[in-house]
Amino acid sequence: DPTSVKFSCLSSPGAVSVLEQNYEYDLVNTESLLKRYIDKDVRVVVQGSGSEARKVIEGKLSAAVGQDLILQTSNSIEVVGRASVEEIALKELPEDLVTKPTLVWLTKAQKNGEQLCQVTYTTGAISWKADYTAVLNEAETALDFSGWVTIDNKSGAGYKDATLKLIAGDVRRIQPPAQPMYRLKAAREMAVAGDEAGFAEKSFMEYHMYTLGRNSTINNNQVKQIEFIEPAEGVKAKKIFVYEYDGWNWWEAGRSSQPIKGKVNIKIEFENKKENKLGIALPKGKVRVFKKDTADGSLEFVGEDEIDHTPKDEKLSLYIGNAFDIVAERTMTDDKTQWGRRYVTNKIEIRNRKAVPVTVFVDEKMPHIDWKIEKSTHKWDKRAAYAARFAVDADVNTPMVLEYTVSWPWPW
Repeated sequence: DPTSVKFSCLSSPGAVSVLEQNYEYDLVNTESLLKRYIDKDVRVVVQGSGSEARKVIEGKLSAAVGQDLILQTSNSIEVVGRASVEEIALKELPEDLVTKPTLVWLTKAQKNGEQLCQVTYTTGAISWKADYTAVLNEAETALDFSGWVTIDNKSGAGYKDATLKLIAGDVRRIQPPAQPMYRLKAAREMAVAGDEAGFAEKSFMEYHMYTLGRNSTINNNQVKQIEFIEPAEGVKAKKIFVYEYDGWNWWEAGRSSQPIKGKVNIKIEFENKKENKLGIALPKGKVRVFKKDTADGSLEFVGEDEIDHTPKDEKLSLYIGNAFDIVAERTMTDDKTQWGRRYVTNKIEIRNRKAVPVTVFVDEKMPHIDWKIEKSTHKWDKRAAYAARFAVDADVNTPMVLEYTVSWPWPW
């Protein structure tokens, strides 16, 4: 981004200043060359056809329009189709054309000679993201947690022996209006770093900075992965099952002649605390969860979720998929209005087809701020202004029924 360039003289501060800066990006190509050769002499070689030999036309280029070249010779006007052109000869390269994007400065110096200067700027098309791996133990009570940084460089330049610092957080950037963009897929090289010095983390302003303890070369069109955090083994974790139904769609359950089936979510919860072998600032990223198959010792992928920027001492909850062998069905069994309140009774049946008993948390969203549970077959907790959680213990192959009645003022 040429508007972000900052120039400073390190060897003699203030001795050199930039008066003007031009960013030249009109690169050498056929169109840019012909545009600059309008009304100048050119030499065009046209291929032959059949028995006709090729011919050479020399003259002044009057126009280059679409697929045609219009040349003015000494005695005629020639219109030549681009498809028939074998060669176009120009006398010299125009001075204002460059072979790659270039910064050109007009500078003012207090003295001549060499000076050590520094240029800083922002660039696009180079990005980084965090990727995490969590491996559950056999009992699903703990996990091994590790993280990698993935750097994708499409900036058009390589960075040799670069000092690498990463800023994590919601850094605000002003984005221009989106424009249609078409890009060819670039071939990518996957480079995995060695086991040398890793990242050091510290707070920086209202963000977190991660500095790699060694230099690293990041080539253009390269995806590089570097170990981000030291693997934490034996992190205490808990697997829970959650069934959640949107309370605002209760009426669908009331109109249906058949119970409505729902999915039971699988969630893995753990705390990002030092005593739990973590306690570090975790940038936003995808967490892939695996579990070892005891039959052959191979790791099997069991789900993934994305975490937001998470400071230390915070709880993490990963929604990794839905339970295959736990079925939830709900029915609205009653709906009536009495004494200025509406009373609705819901029945949720949990069927556990696993080989072991499970506890399913049923999260219900309520349709009014002034709701009240009149009666319930199970204990419940108020989790938010419009939310209640019920805990249902489901034995193997024994349907368990949660039934509760909720009321709220009516009419609203």
